[in-house]
Amino acid sequence: GSEGAIALAPSIKELKLLTILSIGDNNIGSKGMAALGPSIKELKSLTTLYINNNNIGSEGATALASAIKELKSFSSCYIGNNDLGSEGATAFASAIKQLKSFIQLSIEMNKIGSKGAVALAQAMKELKSCTHLDIGYNNIGSEG
Repeated sequence: GSEGAIALAPSIKELKLLTILSIGDNNIGSKGMAALGPSIKELKSLTTLYINNNNIGSEGATALASAIKELKSFSSCYIGNNDLGSEGATAFASAIKQLKSFIQLSIEMNKIGSKGAVALAQAMKELKSCTHLDIGYNNIGSEG
Protein backbone atom coordinates (compact mmCIF):
# COMPACT_ATOMS: atom_id res chain seq x y z
CA GLY A 1 0.00 0.00 0.00
CA SER A 2 0.92 3.65 0.26
CA GLU A 3 2.84 3.10 3.50
CA GLY A 4 5.13 0.61 1.79
CA ALA A 5 5.73 2.95 -1.15
CA ILE A 6 6.53 5.80 1.23
CA ALA A 7 8.99 3.58 3.08
CA LEU A 8 10.66 2.40 -0.16
CA ALA A 9 10.99 5.81 -1.81
CA PRO A 10 14.28 6.90 -0.16
CA SER A 11 15.97 3.60 -1.03
CA ILE A 12 14.77 3.49 -4.64
CA LYS A 13 16.42 6.80 -5.53
CA GLU A 14 19.80 5.33 -4.59
CA LEU A 15 19.55 2.69 -7.36
CA LYS A 16 21.30 4.86 -9.93
CA LEU A 17 21.84 2.01 -12.43
CA LEU A 18 18.26 0.69 -12.28
CA THR A 19 16.77 0.25 -15.75
CA ILE A 20 13.51 -1.58 -14.94
CA LEU A 21 11.24 -0.83 -11.99
CA SER A 22 8.30 -3.16 -11.41
CA ILE A 23 5.92 -2.03 -8.68
CA GLY A 24 2.62 -3.20 -10.16
CA ASP A 25 -0.26 -4.67 -8.16
CA ASN A 26 0.64 -3.00 -4.85
CA ASN A 27 -2.26 -0.57 -4.33
CA ILE A 28 0.15 2.30 -3.65
CA GLY A 29 -2.49 4.94 -4.38
CA SER A 30 -1.88 8.62 -5.03
CA LYS A 31 -0.02 9.13 -1.73
CA GLY A 32 2.40 6.33 -2.51
CA MET A 33 2.96 7.68 -6.01
CA ALA A 34 3.55 11.18 -4.63
CA ALA A 35 6.29 9.72 -2.41
CA LEU A 36 7.85 7.65 -5.22
CA GLY A 37 7.79 10.43 -7.82
CA PRO A 38 10.85 12.35 -6.62
CA SER A 39 12.77 9.08 -6.26
CA ILE A 40 11.87 7.94 -9.77
CA LYS A 41 13.02 11.32 -11.08
CA GLU A 42 16.54 10.45 -9.83
CA LEU A 43 16.68 7.19 -11.81
CA LYS A 44 18.42 8.55 -14.91
CA SER A 45 19.00 5.03 -16.33
CA LEU A 46 15.35 3.96 -16.00
CA THR A 47 13.91 2.66 -19.26
CA THR A 48 10.84 0.70 -18.16
CA LEU A 49 8.23 1.12 -15.45
CA TYR A 50 5.57 -1.42 -14.53
CA ILE A 51 3.08 0.38 -12.30
CA ASN A 52 -0.20 -1.22 -13.36
CA ASN A 53 -3.03 -1.94 -10.92
CA ASN A 54 -2.04 0.55 -8.23
CA ASN A 55 -5.01 2.92 -8.02
CA ILE A 56 -2.80 6.02 -8.37
CA GLY A 57 -5.58 8.15 -9.86
CA SER A 58 -5.09 11.49 -11.58
CA GLU A 59 -3.03 12.91 -8.71
CA GLY A 60 -0.63 9.99 -8.87
CA ALA A 61 -0.41 10.26 -12.66
CA THR A 62 0.49 13.93 -12.32
CA ALA A 63 3.23 13.06 -9.81
CA LEU A 64 4.56 10.35 -12.12
CA ALA A 65 4.44 12.67 -15.13
CA SER A 66 6.54 15.20 -13.26
CA ALA A 67 9.07 12.48 -12.44
CA ILE A 68 9.51 10.97 -15.90
CA LYS A 69 9.47 14.01 -18.16
CA GLU A 70 13.22 14.48 -17.95
CA LEU A 71 14.29 10.82 -18.00
CA LYS A 72 15.85 10.78 -21.45
CA SER A 73 16.24 6.99 -21.63
CA PHE A 74 12.68 6.23 -20.43
CA SER A 75 11.02 4.21 -23.17
CA SER A 76 8.22 1.98 -21.81
CA CYS A 77 5.45 2.35 -19.27
CA TYR A 78 2.78 -0.10 -18.18
CA ILE A 79 0.27 2.02 -16.30
CA GLY A 80 -2.96 0.12 -16.91
CA ASN A 81 -5.88 -0.03 -14.48
CA ASN A 82 -4.97 2.95 -12.32
CA ASP A 83 -8.13 5.09 -12.58
CA LEU A 84 -6.21 7.95 -14.21
CA GLY A 85 -9.21 9.61 -15.80
CA SER A 86 -8.83 12.27 -18.49
CA GLU A 87 -6.88 14.60 -16.20
CA GLY A 88 -4.27 11.97 -15.36
CA ALA A 89 -3.98 10.83 -18.97
CA THR A 90 -3.49 14.43 -20.09
CA ALA A 91 -0.72 14.99 -17.54
CA PHE A 92 0.97 11.75 -18.54
CA ALA A 93 0.67 12.54 -22.27
CA SER A 94 2.27 15.92 -21.70
CA ALA A 95 5.28 14.25 -20.07
CA ILE A 96 5.86 11.43 -22.56
CA LYS A 97 5.65 13.63 -25.64
CA GLN A 98 8.98 15.15 -24.58
CA LEU A 99 10.68 11.74 -24.51
CA LYS A 100 12.08 11.02 -27.97
CA SER A 101 13.09 7.45 -27.01
CA PHE A 102 9.58 6.50 -25.83
CA ILE A 103 8.34 3.39 -27.68
CA GLN A 104 5.69 1.59 -25.62
CA LEU A 105 2.65 2.63 -23.59
CA SER A 106 0.03 0.39 -22.03
CA ILE A 107 -2.58 2.68 -20.52
CA GLU A 108 -5.61 0.39 -20.77
CA MET A 109 -8.55 0.40 -18.33
CA ASN A 110 -8.04 3.93 -16.99
CA LYS A 111 -11.31 5.72 -17.85
CA ILE A 112 -9.41 8.32 -19.89
CA GLY A 113 -12.45 9.17 -22.01
CA SER A 114 -12.33 11.26 -25.16
CA LYS A 115 -10.35 14.14 -23.58
CA GLY A 116 -7.60 11.80 -22.44
CA ALA A 117 -7.54 10.06 -25.82
CA VAL A 118 -7.17 13.38 -27.63
CA ALA A 119 -4.26 14.33 -25.33
CA LEU A 120 -2.58 10.99 -26.03
CA ALA A 121 -3.15 11.38 -29.77
CA GLN A 122 -1.42 14.77 -29.68
CA ALA A 123 1.50 13.25 -27.77
CA MET A 124 1.77 10.40 -30.27
CA LYS A 125 2.32 12.95 -33.05
CA GLU A 126 5.57 13.88 -31.31
CA LEU A 127 6.61 10.29 -30.60
CA LYS A 128 7.80 9.09 -33.98
CA SER A 129 9.54 6.07 -32.44
CA CYS A 130 6.47 4.70 -30.60
CA THR A 131 5.78 1.12 -31.69
CA HIS A 132 3.18 -0.08 -29.15
CA LEU A 133 0.10 1.64 -27.73
CA ASP A 134 -2.60 -0.12 -25.72
CA ILE A 135 -5.54 2.16 -24.90
CA GLY A 136 -8.28 -0.45 -24.67
CA TYR A 137 -11.19 -0.31 -22.24
CA ASN A 138 -11.07 3.46 -21.69
CA ASN A 139 -14.55 4.64 -22.69
CA ILE A 140 -13.06 6.81 -25.43
CA GLY A 141 -16.20 7.23 -27.49
CA SER A 142 -16.48 8.69 -30.99
CA GLU A 143 -14.78 11.99 -30.11
CA GLY A 144 -11.60 10.21 -29.01
